[in-house]
Amino acid sequence: MSASSPPSARLLKLGVLASTVLMLAALGLFALSLNGSDHGDGDVRLVVTAQGCEPRELSVPAGETRFSIVNDSQRAIEWEILDGVMVLEERENIAPGLHQPLTATLAAGDYAMTCGLLSNPHGTLHVTANDDAPAVALSRQDFIAPLAEYKVYLTLQTRRLIDAAEALHQAIAAGELDTARTAYREARLIDQRLAMATGLYSDLDERLNARADYFAEREQDPEFVGFHRLAQGLFETGSTDGLTPIATQLLEDTRTLGERLRHQAIPPAQLANGSARVLKAWHAHAIDSKTLNAHELLDLQGLTAGAEKIVTLLAPLLERQAPDALEGLQAQLGRLQQDLPEKSNTAPGAKRSSAVDRDALLTDTHALADTLDKLDRTLALNG
Repeated sequence: MSASSPPSARLLKLGVLASTVLMLAALGLFALSLNGSDHGDGDVRLVVTAQGCEPRELSVPAGETRFSIVNDSQRAIEWEILDGVMVLEERENIAPGLHQPLTATLAAGDYAMTCGLLSNPHGTLHVTANDDAPAVALSRQDFIAPLAEYKVYLTLQTRRLIDAAEALHQAIAAGELDTARTAYREARLIDQRLAMATGLYSDLDERLNARADYFAEREQDPEFVGFHRLAQGLFETGSTDGLTPIATQLLEDTRTLGERLRHQAIPPAQLANGSARVLKAWHAHAIDSKTLNAHELLDLQGLTAGAEKIVTLLAPLLERQAPDALEGLQAQLGRLQQDLPEKSNTAPGAKRSSAVDRDALLTDTHALADTLDKLDRTLALNG
């Protein structure tokens, strides 16, 4: 056969067959990687189905445990560890067929687990005593001043939130769409400054901040209320019709939040850990969007302001015990603040700023959350 002769039909068939085999093999390896075949040897594996957690009950020793949460349902899901209604750890927006790791340091006791849809039954996590585990609680004495200052901040912010929620309720009840939209923006910004504290209370957080994706009937689910439900009506539908009961519930929930924060102390370990958790939750949803809309930008602005307060509170401890960590933390916070657009460009309904750098915001949010997530360990290691 000359060099210019075309390959035979048999050779073409063999080539196509070989290419198909290689493609299928590559797809198989890719699927294995997505379905969590790379779980660590010591990971505690938990599968979330459409009906709940499998197994429904888990038992782990006190101290640090790395979980691997597998989503075996057809919806994006979240998984939380609850102490009563208080959220200790969570992983949000786990896509169908994928898994996410979560490392938690827990004291002995029994905890609840949320398992996918908010209507699913809770699971139970038994944490048994472990004499070899390091102490998980931070020294409260070192946190007296930061916690006292933070309590004042929470009191002032919840008062502002209640006032904004009242204005929002009045505007919706009167059918004043533009006024309601303005009141919504103000209330939502304050709500996100308080996201770390609100996120500690699973019942309030679900009513105030849960997205439609976490309900069985999505936007049509009667349990879907709170800020996202109001935003849907005010900005997507463009009407106040039917929103008065939602605004009434939101106002009541902000008052309940104020009462809880006035009478219950924030655990010291949750200052940094809780701030990391809410930033990671924002990142988990935003990373799935090709662009960041005005609602997401407004939320990040509020979350960043809340994180800045936590960094300020922890700065004296870190300056004494881990100055390098403080320097890095402040630099990351500064980069995120610099990347955020002006407030006028983050208002829902406003024209999105062309200067918004989505990739920079995602990168800097993830970096700040990751550093905050390690602060408890840093402070504990330094006494």
